[in-house]
Amino acid sequence: MASPKAQLYLDITAKGLCILGAAMMIFGRGAWFYVGVATVVLGVLFIGGSLVATSKLRGRRWDGTRRT
Repeated sequence: MASPKAQLYLDITAKGLCILGAAMMIFGRGAWFYVGVATVVLGVLFIGGSLVATSKLRGRRWDGTRRT
């Protein structure tokens, strides 16, 4: 992911999934609690992907050349 916009969208998606999953765990009954847990886990995986994309993005300067 070389685009800062793609990293931003991934970060927004991850945080949204975590908030949605937490709400499902708080207000859900029965099986919805487990769906909320799975949603939070998916959000955490997206956060990890966002962090990896950010670290790869920081390896380049604004003009696209690599830092040494």
